[in-house]
Amino acid sequence: MKCAKCTHRKCYLEGQNCTKIGLTDVKEAYVNEKLDIMKAAACTEGRFYNNLTRLEETVEFCKMMDYKKIGMAFCIGLNQEAKLIEEYFSKFFEVYSVCCKVCGIAKDNLNLEQIKEGARETMCNPIMQAKILKDKEIDFCVTIGLCVGHDALFTGASTVPTSCLVAKDRVLAHNPLGAVYSRYWRRKLGINPSDQV
Repeated sequence: MKCAKCTHRKCYLEGQNCTKIGLTDVKEAYVNEKLDIMKAAACTEGRFYNNLTRLEETVEFCKMMDYKKIGMAFCIGLNQEAKLIEEYFSKFFEVYSVCCKVCGIAKDNLNLEQIKEGARETMCNPIMQAKILKDKEIDFCVTIGLCVGHDALFTGASTVPTSCLVAKDRVLAHNPLGAVYSRYWRRKLGINPSDQV
């Protein structure tokens, strides 16, 4: 499929189905906890659309799901932000947070490329972040600025529903969409629409 290139968006506007996936398949996909998540997500969207920040929406979603224990997997570079987010979440939930450098293992132990050759650098450890949070028996987890790739490993290792609260982008103040909103960055990336200068 190439949905990003679609010009009519009839699935959204008219309910057109461009796939061979039918209603029965969809209903079978969303059962038990997955259906509960879909209902809570729809309520969050419907009630708070364009009124709450993503941080606030996350709290409302977790309340609807009756989650008690929330996990946070964060990048050490966003430790101050993580501290504030944990403070906010703690008003509503029992919160556990694990930074990416947990265990303090040097990159050279896994033959990982370093930022500064010859210096001791601690590796990011997303699989152990997920394990530690699993051991805390959390209900839900958010990621905060995990590196590209590390976020994929964390999500794959997580045993609970996981949502990205913050997507890391050191160049664009953790706003990856800034690259497509900015004419300068669109030109630099070679994605400038032909009708713009």
